[in-house]
Amino acid sequence: MSAPAGTAAAASLRPPAVLASFDGPVGAYVHVPFCPWICPFCPYNKVLAEEDLARRYFAALRREVDWYVAAHGEAHGAPFTSLYIGGGTPTMYPDELAEVIQRIPVSGERAVEVLPDHGTPERLDRLAAMGITAVSIGAQSFHDGVLRRLGRPHDAAASRAAVETALGRFACVDVDLIVDVAWEDEDAFPGAFLDDVRTCLELGVDQVSTYPLMRFGFTPFGTARHDRRREHAVLGQATELAQSMGYERRSVWTLNKRGSVPYTSITRRRFLGMGAGSSSFAGRDFYVNHFGVATYADAVEQGQLPIARWLHLGRWGGAAYDAFWQAYAGGVDRHAMTQSYGRAVAAAAHAGLSPFVLARMLRQAPGGYRLTPRGFDAYHDLERLVTYQFIEPLWAEMLTEHLAEPGAAEGRARWVAPERARPGRAWSLARRLFER
Repeated sequence: MSAPAGTAAAASLRPPAVLASFDGPVGAYVHVPFCPWICPFCPYNKVLAEEDLARRYFAALRREVDWYVAAHGEAHGAPFTSLYIGGGTPTMYPDELAEVIQRIPVSGERAVEVLPDHGTPERLDRLAAMGITAVSIGAQSFHDGVLRRLGRPHDAAASRAAVETALGRFACVDVDLIVDVAWEDEDAFPGAFLDDVRTCLELGVDQVSTYPLMRFGFTPFGTARHDRRREHAVLGQATELAQSMGYERRSVWTLNKRGSVPYTSITRRRFLGMGAGSSSFAGRDFYVNHFGVATYADAVEQGQLPIARWLHLGRWGGAAYDAFWQAYAGGVDRHAMTQSYGRAVAAAAHAGLSPFVLARMLRQAPGGYRLTPRGFDAYHDLERLVTYQFIEPLWAEMLTEHLAEPGAAEGRARWVAPERARPGRAWSLARRLFER
């Protein structure tokens, strides 16, 4: 095959250069894009599982992992700080997953997403034996009507059974819930989301992740309007309920048992992505791997890193990205910003955030700022704006790789409709400013 598409600068990158661009400790992310079933609301990079393609993919993934592990050891002389495995459905191929995990030296948590149907004692014990310390159960709801609306392959009983089985086996058990206030208007789902939150709290999970349904145009769900006031109200009610039962709101969309270890994915300050559709943030550089599974494997088999997009954000762009995701986790660390980007950038950030203190969206805290309840609501709206203006058009652009692969559009990737994505004017501007 010919060399996979991507910018020439991205294609020229080598593992030592990528690792040298990181300005601090690095967490590892691994993406497994295979699913037994396509959920129509899910925008993440995924395809229906095919055994032959999966074998080829994991062979390429092991090779990419080995390149980066060697380069990371030379550049940083230490293990990765953490490992997060997402998808797709990362637990579909446990033998292949075990081979990947044992290749990656990690000093901290090892976390993985788990489909409820895979939350059996045997499968969870196998994950624990691999060194997994935290799991996120993708329940989405404990109501069969909501699960049918989402097109999930499991029922409410499977959601509950998976959570109950996971408790006690791992240092942290997180449960993902979907909230869509439009459904709360229907007789079939009165108060379903708050009832789901209560179920998690009564079970005693360590963390509840309460994600609003993001309606990406390229998914079968398509676009729809949001009712921001009702979303604020229902998330506020969930927070009050959680606080009354010994939990606290630590980030925009997570409720944590007081004193528990958090389950984190996107809030690691520096992360290296491996696998099709993964991304990496090094502090001043942002990298995106090929999304097409065969395209990804083609690149690795030709001895190339599978990086398709490279954005050099520089000090100011990197600081903006860094501060945005720090805020998602509940605050901004001024010392960390100074250390990474210098006093001038940190001072500018301080000046820029001061009006939000006056507006009571932020409060000053030791070393930086913390979001207030009003700030959580404002960030909720900002996160949706960033998702639709930057993330959706980027992913839609990358998902076109699936459609160029023989048979994918009619088979494993038939859910993809990039032409229906929202226009990406902000993403187009970012590409012109930062892409190498």
